[in-house]
Amino acid sequence: MKSHENLSRIFSSPSEGSSISPSKIVRKKITKNTLPDISQNLRMILQMISKDQQVSFRATAKSSRGLHNGTSTRRSQYIGLLGNRNRWQVLINVGSKKKYIGTFKCEKEAAVAHDLYSIGLNGMRGKTNFNYDSSTLQDMVMDYFTNEGSFNAYKFTSRV
Repeated sequence: MKSHENLSRIFSSPSEGSSISPSKIVRKKITKNTLPDISQNLRMILQMISKDQQVSFRATAKSSRGLHNGTSTRRSQYIGLLGNRNRWQVLINVGSKKKYIGTFKCEKEAAVAHDLYSIGLNGMRGKTNFNYDSSTLQDMVMDYFTNEGSFNAYKFTSRV
């Protein structure tokens, strides 16, 4: 009998003074994987190029930590890439967390996308997979802004 009374209390309508509705409270899902805004650092790079300052990035060698004698099909030769079947996922560290950038079919295309986000997040301290000169950087940044925050890395794979 007591269990029946408890059930009737749970499903009964709230008392007059209560502000809680009898329906389930639904919370809005908070997305954790939003990419930080890189446009500020990219604008700074464009300003430096427009003032004829020498802007270039040199490729950073990837560490051999966790190589497993070359048997892993998930490990890339480039920084920030992870193999997933026949595609390459791009991840970048932001503070102490990893952020997902996107998935690409070509490993080199994914590495170029990682480089743009690395430059956008870290400015002149960004670690890149390839060497970039001022004209290539300017074209990459302009492509990012003309596509409203989207970057087409395929266009730049032949220039690196």
